[in-house]
Amino acid sequence: MSRRAGQALRDVLRGLVVQNILQTRLAFQNTFVLGVAAATAGTLLVTVVGYLSVRRLVRGHRYLAFLATAPVAIPGIVLAVGLFLSYTHPPLVLYGTLSIIFLAYLTKELPVGYQQIAASLGSVHPELEDAGRIFGANRLRALFDITAPLVKNGVMATWMFIFIGSIRELSATILLFTARTKTISVTMFDLRESNDWGPIAVLSVSMLVVTFLMIVLINRFTRRR
Repeated sequence: MSRRAGQALRDVLRGLVVQNILQTRLAFQNTFVLGVAAATAGTLLVTVVGYLSVRRLVRGHRYLAFLATAPVAIPGIVLAVGLFLSYTHPPLVLYGTLSIIFLAYLTKELPVGYQQIAASLGSVHPELEDAGRIFGANRLRALFDITAPLVKNGVMATWMFIFIGSIRELSATILLFTARTKTISVTMFDLRESNDWGPIAVLSVSMLVVTFLMIVLINRFTRRR
């Protein structure tokens, strides 16, 4: 009887270990999917908004700059509450999916990306584009052939800043996650509640290694280019 009890206990422990491994793997997957998606979409968005506002190509460019930097004044918890109240009712229900967390990351990291892009675009004088247009290039051609090569390092830095900020975000995620949309930061928070410092240390070191590797790759790419 004791042998059966011991075997049952081992099976239960093995099941718990497998479940924790699967949950951690899902959390890693969610974290990096959200980080890459938010960094890519955020970089594209702030590049367009930054170019329109810095070059003053549209009316109300000052309002664009204001809207791009306004989320810095909104705490992550307040942002999460607003998203929760907005997307838990028809016609658009996003709660329980990665999309609502993606919107939180995109909104929260928008000011950082905009400031980086605005600084990069501000260092490129508009007369360079005007010179290209004098020689027959349209604005789009001048943008891709003249401005884009000069600000590519700033664009890469913007992507990196948004990515790192997204994978470590907790304040908004803690109110928007579900069992299928957990991230590494939420997993570490849950482990802290149960005082499991060993797994927390492993996850912390893993996140540091991934972050440093990404920074090294971006630095090598920008220097080579």
